[in-house]
Amino acid sequence: MTNRFQKVPVGSVTVGGEIGQRLAISADKILHHLDLEGKFARHFKQRRSEPEVPGGFVGYGMLMDGIVKAAARSIGGEELRLLKDERIAELIATQSADGAITAFADKIGFWDNHEQAYMIQAFVLDHRHAGNNAALAAALRLGDFLIKRHTGLNLGLETAFLMLYQESGDKRFLDYCVNQFKLCSNLDVYNRMLTVNGIAHVYTWIARVLAQLQYAQITGDDKDELFAGARELYTRVLHGGYTSITGSCSGGINWGEIWDNTQTGLGKWGETCVSAYLLRCSLTMLELDADSVYGDLCERVLYNAFFGAQSADGLRQRYFIPFNEAGQWYENETYCCPNNLRRMMFELPDAFFFQTPDGYAVNFYGDATLNLPNVHIAQRGNYPEDDCITMSITANRDMTLQLRIPAWCRQAEICLDDESFSAPGGGWFSLRRRWSGTHQLRLSMPMTPRLVRGTMAQQGRAALMRGPLVYGVELERNQLNGHAMDLLAINGHPEYLADSGLIRVPCMIPNQSYREFDVLFSRFASDKRARTFFPLTAPCSLVEDELFHNDQR
Repeated sequence: MTNRFQKVPVGSVTVGGEIGQRLAISADKILHHLDLEGKFARHFKQRRSEPEVPGGFVGYGMLMDGIVKAAARSIGGEELRLLKDERIAELIATQSADGAITAFADKIGFWDNHEQAYMIQAFVLDHRHAGNNAALAAALRLGDFLIKRHTGLNLGLETAFLMLYQESGDKRFLDYCVNQFKLCSNLDVYNRMLTVNGIAHVYTWIARVLAQLQYAQITGDDKDELFAGARELYTRVLHGGYTSITGSCSGGINWGEIWDNTQTGLGKWGETCVSAYLLRCSLTMLELDADSVYGDLCERVLYNAFFGAQSADGLRQRYFIPFNEAGQWYENETYCCPNNLRRMMFELPDAFFFQTPDGYAVNFYGDATLNLPNVHIAQRGNYPEDDCITMSITANRDMTLQLRIPAWCRQAEICLDDESFSAPGGGWFSLRRRWSGTHQLRLSMPMTPRLVRGTMAQQGRAALMRGPLVYGVELERNQLNGHAMDLLAINGHPEYLADSGLIRVPCMIPNQSYREFDVLFSRFASDKRARTFFPLTAPCSLVEDELFHNDQR
């Protein structure tokens, strides 16, 4: 299969606005608030029988992968680049003669090759983006070590071996993926090979699907078996009722990381690793298929479940992000979720623009600039708070510019210089022409607050959305207690307050007081948001979720 879209070169996009602020606070956390030595690096220098971290998994490979990605995109500036160089060299220095880089002194820990998978990815990327030959050599030695000890499957290994093959041309790593990891086989074969988790575990499922898509991109192989898992994944996500309104799609009463279509949204719901991997996998599907629904999905996940897993100051993160009660902050910096959040955060600049066969596609909106030798596109606008984006486009060539018009937008208005156009939501709007000099474009996508009908456990209730954003109620802001929140019901139509970014909704508490009062709804990603779905006590216009069509209710 050939890509319909191609990534633009790493480093060609600079990002401001809300996403840029998230990138900046994520880098600042690493540089100034994270104990890299005490929490991460020392375990690989000391090597104990069991690392002194929750679950026996440090997550340093994931963290270093995120740091490499940030440095390649100039996030964190020279300070982060120097930190990256220092820590990569220090980690390579812990590599033993057999090629292992490990936190274990004696027996191999279960998560050891999971850790090493992400170290390989970090090393390969540092060679690719910074020309670090020592990093590639360390990655190859570590890959050799894993092959010699006949490593079994673990999360991230298929992608690591594919990257080793891409970077070095050594076909042993590709063959190991096919012959030992059974990468071209269906998910039933994969499930039987796993010694933990299995494909009931959503992160495991998506990681495997992502590796199969990457294999197809690298080799051009279009065998049906490579895409069956992806088809089933997106059937579940888009039509199976497994995905919440915020884009999270994992739950379970006890585990919290498995497929769950109950729509309860309480407790262990919405693992952050799943949100990160759903973003990454959906952007890959966008490359392969160019279907705008994958861009819509990324936007929903990003602004709600993913950003909701990080505090406004960037200092805390969540392991789970339940959509119908307040989430808890995760107290550890090690393990998977905090570091998968960082890895994906620093990939976000790559999601704004894509190269197409005859031009460029704009997928994400907000402050962002694409700067290439043959085209310069500068976006400006306070998206997703504001519904208007302006673009300055400089090019001297025949080119098609494609704009993703989200499905939540009934009709977008586009003005290019002196020409005006309209476009329905749920697809791409294309401008094919001879571009000469600099042109001004204005894109308006009206965002009217809407009440979205709940399903399954939320049957008879509604959630509030505006554009791609989900809103919820905070206790303190509205001077409510928990009992009042339990009884609160929507009693009228919402009104957006542009000055504050809040939405005012007439509400009441039936059976206690029939007096109507206004409640302010905040963005789901705010730190103190407590609940999203509410019953209704007055006739209100409800809409179906335009992205998640629950065929199972």
